[in-house]
Amino acid sequence: MATLRTGQITDFNNQGTEYSVDSVTLDSAGTDGLTRYTPDFEKWMGYYKQTPDFRIVVNKFASWTFGRGIKADEKNQAKLDKIKGWGKDSARSVLKNQWRTAMITGDSFAHIIKDNQGRLTNLKPLGKLTIVMNSEGIIIGYEQHGKEKMYDTEDIFHLSYERIADEGHGIPFMEALEPIILARNGLIKDLQEMYHQTVFPTNIFEAETDDTTKLTSITTTLNSAYKKHENIVIPAGVFREIKRVSSPQQSGNADGALEFLKFLAREFVTSCGMPEIILGWAENNTEAGGNIVYLGYQQEIEDMQLYNEEQAKAQLGIEFELEFPASLEEKVKENESKRGEGTSLNPKKDG
Repeated sequence: MATLRTGQITDFNNQGTEYSVDSVTLDSAGTDGLTRYTPDFEKWMGYYKQTPDFRIVVNKFASWTFGRGIKADEKNQAKLDKIKGWGKDSARSVLKNQWRTAMITGDSFAHIIKDNQGRLTNLKPLGKLTIVMNSEGIIIGYEQHGKEKMYDTEDIFHLSYERIADEGHGIPFMEALEPIILARNGLIKDLQEMYHQTVFPTNIFEAETDDTTKLTSITTTLNSAYKKHENIVIPAGVFREIKRVSSPQQSGNADGALEFLKFLAREFVTSCGMPEIILGWAENNTEAGGNIVYLGYQQEIEDMQLYNEEQAKAQLGIEFELEFPASLEEKVKENESKRGEGTSLNPKKDG
C-alpha cells in the first residue's frame, strides 16, 4: 500500500540549531555612574596595515568620499585653509584621515585647536582616546592615555562609524568581517605549505646503519644541503633506499582550495558593500547591470559624504560640500528611457 504524503510533518520548533550568533549587550554605566569606552585601536589598525584587501576597500571608500575635494564659499574656505594637521596636511587630507580612521577603529579623534578668541586655528589628528559618558549616555569628555589628560567635548572632533542605539561609539568596519579574513589567512597559509611541499617534498632515507651518532650526522648533512640547494657526497653503501613522500590528491586539493579562496574573496567584497566593478575585477556583469550596482554604491558614498558634512558643520562650524566623483544616475535614466518604460535591464531577457 502506498504511503500517503500529506505535506511537511517535521516539527522544526523542536530542532536544535547548529549555528548561532552570540548576543550583544550595549554599554552600561560603571559604579561611578560613568560609561567609558576605548576603541581597540591596536587590533583594528593591525588588520588595516596587514590585510591588503581590507586596506584597499577602506582606502577606496575614503577616496570616493573625499576624492573630488571640498567645495566651500570664501568664508568657510578661509577656515579650512587654517587646518594643517601635523604641519604639512591640508583640510582635505586631515578630514579624509579622520574618516578612514573612524571606519577602521569605529571612532576617530582630532584635537580642535583654537586661539584666545575661540576661533579654529588647526585640527590635529589624535590616536586612541577613551570616551567618557554620563549616566544619561551623553559624552562629557575624553581621556588621553599616558598623559592623564582630559579633553572637554568641544575640544575634540569625534567621528563614529555606524553608531547604533544609545552607544557613544562606533563599530569597526572590520568587526563583522573578521571571521572571513581569518578563514582566508588560514587557507593561504595552508596553500603555502602545500605548494612548499610540492617544491620541497619530504624525503625518507633508509640508511645502512642504526648507529645514532652516524644517523644524526647524516641527517644534519642532508638537511643543510636541502636548505641551501647544495650538492653532497655520500660514501657508497650508506643508503639502501630513498622514498619521497607526496600526496596524489595534492593537485585536486589545491584546485579546491583556490576555488574556496575565490569564494572568500567574493564574500569579503560583498560583505564590505564594495562592488567588484569598483575594484576593477567584476565578472559576468552587463553594462546595464553594472550601472545599477554602481548607483547602489553611489547612495552609500553620498551618505558618507553627508555624514562628514554634517559633523564638520556641527563640531567645527565649517560648511562645505563634498561632490560625488562620477554619477551615472542621469545616464541610467537616459538609457532606461531609450529602452522603453517597463523594459528589463537584463539584455538576456530583452533578447
